[in-house]
Amino acid sequence: MVPQPNMNLQNMQQAIENLSGYPYELEVVRRLEQYEDTGFWVEPNYSFEDHDTGEARELDFHALEVEPISIRKSEYAFMVLLGSCKDNKNPYVFFTRKHPLPGVTLNSDVPIAGYPLEIYTTSGEHEAIEWYFQLQDFLHIATTEIISSQFCEMIWKNDKWTIQSETIFKNTFVPMIKAMSREIQEYNKRNIPKTNDTSPDYQIYYPILVLRGPMFEYHVPPTGSPILRESKHILFIRHYESRNVKCCYAIDIIHDSYLEQYLDLIKSELNKFVNLVRRHKKSIIRSIKNIAEAQESKEQQENE
Repeated sequence: MVPQPNMNLQNMQQAIENLSGYPYELEVVRRLEQYEDTGFWVEPNYSFEDHDTGEARELDFHALEVEPISIRKSEYAFMVLLGSCKDNKNPYVFFTRKHPLPGVTLNSDVPIAGYPLEIYTTSGEHEAIEWYFQLQDFLHIATTEIISSQFCEMIWKNDKWTIQSETIFKNTFVPMIKAMSREIQEYNKRNIPKTNDTSPDYQIYYPILVLRGPMFEYHVPPTGSPILRESKHILFIRHYESRNVKCCYAIDIIHDSYLEQYLDLIKSELNKFVNLVRRHKKSIIRSIKNIAEAQESKEQQENE
């Protein structure tokens, strides 16, 4: 007869908390759901299709928060978090440098889906939404002064430090990059405006990695010596290219202790974006109509 394992509940709970990352993921989910009382709507273990392989991949959570543009017309803008969590025991070190052009350019693909993504003026000219709304003035992915594109995990083994990063990039960062790329592409395909539409439709995306353990940055200033220091928020910008995905997205790396402050930051960005949408409503409605008419004309020509 096979002996029964130790079914002591306290021992089992300790084993779960020490060996599994799920308890920490659920703790982060709970904090998102309870944020500012209203909270996010959160889907743990979010699955999506990999554009390269066609197989299902997974993130730790997909979180959605809404801000009304016009309650009377049921218009909203959505903030989407695509997230992973790491209850890391080993230090993560991010190599940082000064942002070359803070407040001038996004330095990444525009993290927005929906319509209109081009805004038409009364003269018929049009601009991409990032320039029309001057997103580089308030989105932190443009205004931050310190950025990173390299990192490593430090491992103490045999009385010395070793480092590795490839596995973490492949298993953590690549799924976030692919999920965001797919979400934006698919959302835009599903939400092509019609000529009778008068309501804007926007989603702003924030891919994030939440670290519970030690987090540092190795900063290389323009002049002087590099310095290793603790950090709570790093902007990680990386170009990625595969068979079917080509993009450059900014990923927020945040420490667990900074989560609520980070949510305050991005909520303020969503509020600023919504205020711009309200202020430029006439131009937005004009743009929706122009885009829809151009799309219908294209479809008619293709069907002839």
